[in-house]
Formats: sequence, C-alpha cells, structure tokens
Amino acid sequence: MDASPKRLLLPLILIVSIALLLQQGYLHSAAEADAAAALSFRDVSAEAGLAHHRVPGIEMFAGQAWGDFDNDGWADLYVTDPSGPNTLYRNNGDGTFSTSDLAPTVALPQAYSQGAIFADYDNDGWKDLFVANWGQNTLFRNENGRAFRDVTAAAGLARDNANSKTASWGDFDGDGWLDLYIANWSCYPKCGRQLEGESDKLYRNNGDGAFSDVTDWLGGGTTGAGFVASFSDFDNDGDLDIYLVNDAFVNPVGNKLWRNDGPGCRGWCFAQIAQEVGADAKVFGMGLATGDYDNDGDNDFYFSNVGPMTLLRQEGGVFSDVAAAAGVQAPTAIAWGAVFLDYDNDGWRDLYLAVSDTTNHRDVAANQLFRNQGDGAFAAVTCQTEATDVRMSIGLAAADYDQDGWVDLLVGNQDEGYRLYRNQGAANTAHHWLALELAGGGPVNRDAVGARVHVMANGVTQMQEVIAGSSVGAGNELALYFGLAAATTADLRVRWPDGREQTIAGVQADRRYRLTYPADLQALTPAPTQPAISFSLPAFNLAMWLALAAAALALAGWLQRRGRRAL
Repeated sequence: MDASPKRLLLPLILIVSIALLLQQGYLHSAAEADAAAALSFRDVSAEAGLAHHRVPGIEMFAGQAWGDFDNDGWADLYVTDPSGPNTLYRNNGDGTFSTSDLAPTVALPQAYSQGAIFADYDNDGWKDLFVANWGQNTLFRNENGRAFRDVTAAAGLARDNANSKTASWGDFDGDGWLDLYIANWSCYPKCGRQLEGESDKLYRNNGDGAFSDVTDWLGGGTTGAGFVASFSDFDNDGDLDIYLVNDAFVNPVGNKLWRNDGPGCRGWCFAQIAQEVGADAKVFGMGLATGDYDNDGDNDFYFSNVGPMTLLRQEGGVFSDVAAAAGVQAPTAIAWGAVFLDYDNDGWRDLYLAVSDTTNHRDVAANQLFRNQGDGAFAAVTCQTEATDVRMSIGLAAADYDQDGWVDLLVGNQDEGYRLYRNQGAANTAHHWLALELAGGGPVNRDAVGARVHVMANGVTQMQEVIAGSSVGAGNELALYFGLAAATTADLRVRWPDGREQTIAGVQADRRYRLTYPADLQALTPAPTQPAISFSLPAFNLAMWLALAAAALALAGWLQRRGRRAL
C-alpha cells in the first residue's frame, strides 16, 4: 500500500477545508437559522383590517376584549370608542379581521364606552359581552353566535349610573356561575355629582340569568376611584379573592385586597387585608397585571401609575414592592394598561406597559416591553420591536390571534385608534410552547375562570390562572400560553375551580389543546413537522474562498489520479 506523505496531504487538505466551512456555520439546520432571528413585534393593524380610528372625547379611554363569540376556534375582537360606535371584529382565521354582521347590534353609538370583556355568564357555551360605560352599562347575551341581545334590565344590572372602567368575572362562591365586579371611577360631570369617588359593585350570579347586588358583603371600602379589579386566588386556598386598584387622585383611598373567607357573615365573608399584607399602595393606580412572574407558585401584582410603577412580589402571603430592583419602575411614565406575557417563550413571563405621557412632559412616552431574565430582574427591550413606539396609549389586551403559539398585543391609543402588534417570535424555532384552552362543565363555570395550571418543563414549574378582567378596561384571551424554551414535552397539573386535580404527563410541545372538565384533553392543532436541513451560501470572506478553492483543487487532483489508475 502506498501511504506517502504527499498522497495523504491531499485528502487532509480536503478534510480541513470542509471542517473550516462547517465551523463557520454555513451548513446548518433551518431551526438553528431561525433561532438567530431577532424576536420582535410588528404593527400589522392595516394588513389585518383593523381600521378603527377613535375620536377623542372629553375623557380619553380605550377598552378592548378578545373572545371567540362565534365558536369557530379563533379569538375575535371588540373595541370601544367613547364617541361611538363600538366595533365587533370577526377573526377570519387567516391573519385578518372583518367587521362582523352582528356589529351594529353591539355598537352602542350613543354610549360612552370605556371597557369590555367576553365571558359565558350563563354557561350555555357561547361567550357573552359586557360593556362598561360612563352611564348605563350593557350586558349582551350571545344567542348561539347568531345574534346579541341586550339583557341588562332582565339581568338586574340596569340600576347603575356610574363611570365604569373595567368589568371582571370570577366565581367567588364556587357555585359554577360567574359573578361580576365593576370598578367605578368618578361620575363627574356626567352624573351631576361632585368630583369624588364612586362605589364599585359586586354582583352575584343567581344562575337563572339574573344577578343580585351583594356589594355589602365586601364590608364597605368600595367607595373610591376604581380603575380595575381582578379575581384571583392570591393565597392559594382554592377560592377567588379580589384585588382592586384605586386612583388616589380623585379620592385618597388606597388599593384593596379582599380575602375570600367563605360562607357566613351576612351571606359571604370577605376580609379587607390590603394593609396587613403590604398591598394597600395609595397612588394614582390605573392598570393591573396579575401573574406569577418569578415562577414561585403564587400570583404577584403589577400596577401602573402616574410614575413610578409598582411590582408587588408575593412571598408567603405578604407583598413587597420590588419594581425598582426588578427594573420595571418606569419612574417618569404615565401608564395605563399592563399585561404579563411570555413573549419570547423562554418559560418566564415578561411585562408590557401602555404609556400615554410622562410626568415631566419631556421624556419620550414610549410603551415599555420588559424581558424577564429569570433572576428576578427584567431588561428593557428597545430594539427589534415596533411595540415600543411613541403614542398616547391607554388600552391593552393580549391574545394569540393567529394561533402560532406566540402571544400578540392590541394597544388602544387616545388619538390614533387601535394598533395590533403581531409577535414575530415564531422565527425562533429553538423555543417551544404549549397553548391550553380550558372548558368547564357541571360544577365548574364554562370558561373555567379560576382554574390553575402548573406546567413542568426544563426543570422549571410555571403557574398560570384563568383570569377574566385585568389591564384596564380590557379582556385578554382566556387561553393560557406557556413558553417551554428548549423542551419538546411538558407535564401538566390542573386544579379546577371545584378543587378537582388531574395530571397529564408527556404533553407534546408546539400544539394547542383543549382540556374539558373533568379529564378530556384534545389536540386542536396537528403535530409540528421537524425542520429540514438546509445549505446556504452567504457572502464568503477571502479566507473562506481560499479554503473552498483548496478543497476543490484537492478533490479534482484526487479524482484525476483515481481515473488514471482505473485506466
């Protein structure tokens, strides 16, 4: 055998040259290429068909609600305009929206509408619509997706005449029917009263289509200038508590936290414990995000203000403001809507904040996107996104309207209408996700509001709760979205509102599921396909060209000699 150094040199050159090309990364998988793409939000309002331009009124406000009113599987959209009319958009399922044929029936052209939310209050399987107005609120019953009927009077909700900002739903008494909390600000001057706080309202769902005013069960303390309240189980005891954000500008009343102590007292027992647990901030509170941002298994509260913001981290049932340390204080911002979402699907919930102005009127009033770094701190995202542009923003609601597994944002602006920001993160195929719709039945309300889901993947346990009513004047999509980072499967643990628990192991990532009480898990999207191997040739530098030429010459010489020997 001839093994001279000269003959060994040529194959060696070939091997080294190819290795150099591989090291430079020109042979790669499509997944790796996508992972390098920058994550961002893009303004797709025009191409999506959202042409709703609000006309400023005497008070600026923007309410919006996501919900699948026609049961076709896609989140539809309702937006308010204080100057009227409001608009109902149908999601076409192709990234675009069309004004629904039912839009005129829910337009309320003479109302001063400020908030909206979809919820199935009568458990018939069709999402109804509640609109918060300055004056008389409106409840529309969904008639099997074919019509909306105004049932405000029949439901016992026609007695109010207030400046309602946000409506929130939650089954506080565990009877399987969604109850209603309405946060009211000051009704001046429309109602002929002084500029002072109004009383909020708590309504119990009787289960027969009507509601009873049980505000007295809260034991007083509901008079203030409420912007938003949220039902959530802050103390992990299985029932829904209520956290309220007040605006101390009108009435110097701090935020309230009512702990649900169950039946008794004058019908139901609530204990107002905000002060003793450190949650009674007295600020110009306006928007609220509720969620477990630090993945420790309990809900935290973030609320907006006329600068600075507050992040109440919960530890053992006690709250402390960590906004400054976490980097989400935004000290000069005048902010409104707020939402927790895992925009990059890395398993940690990030934060978005709608900003209308700054306290000194000189700083740039840009909306804020904060990326959760997983160590208790956030980093401001200022590049590679159109969602941090400068507008007079108030309203904010989140949904995955295109069902690509990456949560999108709708922002309501005072003078420019609504902007839809599509999450471009699907290019990052290195990060996986899991979407879960929950459907109740029997003792559990149809929307499964109050259900808790724990997702275990990558050694991290995330917790999310189905919450109906948050941000300000808004209703987020009720489906839950979990980022899984590199994990391709996850284990689930679900606690239903009636206390029943179930676990599901090995759930495949990158799919949307529906879990129906008590135990039926259905995949709504097909299994994802594996990315193909691709070869790309971007601009080579001189060293790369020389290496490629040497490899080609070596290969040609070797083939030539092989040919001669064959002859």
